[in-house]
Amino acid sequence: MGKASPLGYLSTLEAWQLKQLAFLTGLNSTGTKAQLCRALTDSMVRPPLASPRCRILSVDMGVKNLAFCLLDLHEVPPDLEETYAQKTDSQLSLHLSDWKRLDVSERLVAKHGSVPANPSPVIEDLASETKDVSSSGDQINLYAPSSLSKIAFGLASEFLQYKPDYILIERQRFRSGGAPAIQEWTVRVNMLESMLWASLETMRHGYSQGVIAQGQKFPDLLEMSPRRVGMFWLAREDFFPTPADVATSLTSPKEVVQTTESELKKRSFEKKDKIALARHWLSLSMTTDDLTVDANLAPMVASFCSPKSRASRRKNKDDEYEEVDGADTSALSGKLDDLADCLVQAVTFALWEQNRTRVRDHVASQA
Repeated sequence: MGKASPLGYLSTLEAWQLKQLAFLTGLNSTGTKAQLCRALTDSMVRPPLASPRCRILSVDMGVKNLAFCLLDLHEVPPDLEETYAQKTDSQLSLHLSDWKRLDVSERLVAKHGSVPANPSPVIEDLASETKDVSSSGDQINLYAPSSLSKIAFGLASEFLQYKPDYILIERQRFRSGGAPAIQEWTVRVNMLESMLWASLETMRHGYSQGVIAQGQKFPDLLEMSPRRVGMFWLAREDFFPTPADVATSLTSPKEVVQTTESELKKRSFEKKDKIALARHWLSLSMTTDDLTVDANLAPMVASFCSPKSRASRRKNKDDEYEEVDGADTSALSGKLDDLADCLVQAVTFALWEQNRTRVRDHVASQA
């Protein structure tokens, strides 16, 4: 008699167990039992992370405060796999290759007609148009669709130059704190987010016609829910970036899991929590190999982890929070929370993917 299908095994689990598996793999953990089974089955069909190296480009959206990081996931060599697994319970090592914060309004539409060193053609074109508008005496509107579309295209072009396997884009909110009004700044960021998606999707279609034939692949584009990322870390007992034990998760007392779920709904993963989490990981990079950092980022990481870089925050005229009264933040390019957001997002995705592989292996062993 042949083995049952993965869907058949998943159907034997209780709803709370299916929710737990969905939660561990970054899926929507709400819905009927049939919907959860289908979502988990579909996720197991997706190909695993690229090997021996997978590159993740993670973006924290913003116009004044856009941040992104480049995280490389490397398979542990076979001769070190057993030792590494005993220490970290993971078969992947993480390497932070790049980490930046951008003010795209200043960087892509340079003030006074100047452009950055080695600009991309689209940036040069936008700066040239800015000069023309300035010379005519018209007021420059950086947030008009005509300007933001060029900014989005420039960002998309720049991101693709890193040749990532995945591009993660933080999903934006439409309201802040449940307020009935939608702030103008929120509309601007949402507009840039939509244009970035449109630019990347358009590039994907053009790319597929000319490059895939040569054996190259366009990166997968994924939206990341900040709330889902936050809930994932609030549910963990530690901040160590290790994948889950699937069998243990399914055999945990039902009452404990449901109580934890109820408590999580009352909590939120604040900016300070993300900063503390990022600091914890980066501090590990100074003493262990669990997360390594590119040598060029060492001054920035040291500054980020230093107590001197902990500043108070206030709202600026654009209704965004900014750091004030910081002591020594010269090695940093901007706000700490934006830098933390993109890093936490990338590491979380890496863990979700490792958990997905473990869920697939567990289901295969039981089906």
